[in-house]
Amino acid sequence: MMNFSGRNLSTTRVPHFLAMVCASCVLLSSCGSATKSLELAKQNVEQFHSQLDTEQYAAVYASADEKFHQVTSESDFTKILQAIHRKLGNVQQSSLRSMNVGWHTGQGETVSLVYDTTFAQGTGTEQFVWHVKDNDAALYGYHINSTDLISK
Repeated sequence: MMNFSGRNLSTTRVPHFLAMVCASCVLLSSCGSATKSLELAKQNVEQFHSQLDTEQYAAVYASADEKFHQVTSESDFTKILQAIHRKLGNVQQSSLRSMNVGWHTGQGETVSLVYDTTFAQGTGTEQFVWHVKDNDAALYGYHINSTDLISK
């Protein structure tokens, strides 16, 4: 006598098990990619701060993503960076508050980093959005929230 219910159960478990193994492999491989993207974005924040401190505004803009260029002119962005540097001074310390990695159809991978930043003459919360592709991270968005920037 054969136990058909036992046989059916085991044959249905195999595909589910294989699906779970495949999903786990995909998840683990994407974690490595996310970690690498986060590191690239963090390095680019350090470079952004260095270029801000040395007033290399054109270099910051030139390395930004093409979609950033479509919505922000170089002269407007330069004026913003000049005001930040003039009113707040050089970056003294920056602490990562939060991070997020996203994958978007048609855009690829983006990394959002929020920093609490202490400048020589004030503080602010900076949000960076980086577009990651081809082992590089390009600035996709930048926002700063600073009472000191407004009041000076």
